[in-house]
Amino acid sequence: MSVCLDPASQPCEPPSRHVVDQPDTVAAVRAVDALLAHGIAARAIDHALKGGVIDRLGERRLLEEAELAAELGSAPERIALLVSLLVSADVLCRKAGGLALSESFRRILPFRDLLEAKLGFLALASADLDEYFAAFIDAPDRFIAQSRTFELFRYDRCFELTPENLAATRRWVSYTSCLTRYEAGPCWDRIDLDGARRLLDLGGNSGEFAARACAKAPQLTATVADLPVVCAIGREMLAGRPELPRVSYLPLDMRFDALPAGHDLISFKSVLHDWPADEAFKLMARACAALPAGGQLLIYERARIPIEDMAMSYAAAANLVFAPFFRDAGFYIEALGALGLREITAETVEIETPFHLITARKPGGPA
Repeated sequence: MSVCLDPASQPCEPPSRHVVDQPDTVAAVRAVDALLAHGIAARAIDHALKGGVIDRLGERRLLEEAELAAELGSAPERIALLVSLLVSADVLCRKAGGLALSESFRRILPFRDLLEAKLGFLALASADLDEYFAAFIDAPDRFIAQSRTFELFRYDRCFELTPENLAATRRWVSYTSCLTRYEAGPCWDRIDLDGARRLLDLGGNSGEFAARACAKAPQLTATVADLPVVCAIGREMLAGRPELPRVSYLPLDMRFDALPAGHDLISFKSVLHDWPADEAFKLMARACAALPAGGQLLIYERARIPIEDMAMSYAAAANLVFAPFFRDAGFYIEALGALGLREITAETVEIETPFHLITARKPGGPA
């Protein structure tokens, strides 16, 4: 149940909180994070994926350690060490005929894209927290300047289409798109898209979020507005997808360029936390101005991380580095009310961390 927070009739209240039952997405994210709870185990899994151990055992083959070492061209004692780490992590198990993938790991293999994406990003984020932890606590600006995590997200590389900019931007777009692949369902499953015809996804990244909406609503078309390099990568990533004919890309800087009219649903997915409060408010104001009477605005953002209630595992580092930027729902609710929107609803969607799911409607439109 969501809470209606129409500022015209009642004060802002905390959003409702519940667990969304999406076993193919939410359960997958949680299972991957549980597997990556410990740093040494995660590094062993990463090494096994990259080195071919998982692929060689993936088709229910049984291999002795010596056979595995021979196939990989590795020293038997080094394979023995890796195998021991993987058995300890419940990735491999020992059977009468040799080594095999554990049943619990086989259940995670369908989500290998997420597993590999998280492993890659965690290598950056955890190293930054290890090396610059004092700055992370005491001097966030210095942490941002020093860390490789924030060097990855260089938006200044997203304007000019050069091979270097495409390569650099593709690294983080691939990561955030993979996350969205698992985060979008719990959002769109809770939004009534029957009346929507045209979606404008601001800061829409590769178009994954918009494509998931189009897959759910056959009548919907979508415009993905993002920086030029991001749009070019998005077209590549959606190639071959059945939703691509209904997803168009609009290269622009949403802070300054005119936003297109005629979209009855405008969304921000994991965008507004990137900006200071005044800039985030301006972006919401620009979206509201572009929204027709009766149109709906959607905000889907990570909430503040409940650090005191969480186990600070190795996997938590991926979101912890961004923790200072996640906001309470009240910021968005009050901003939307100040901008004149009504029928404001907010709820919390629990994935591996909580997300705000906030909607609001522009007054007017058909009776």
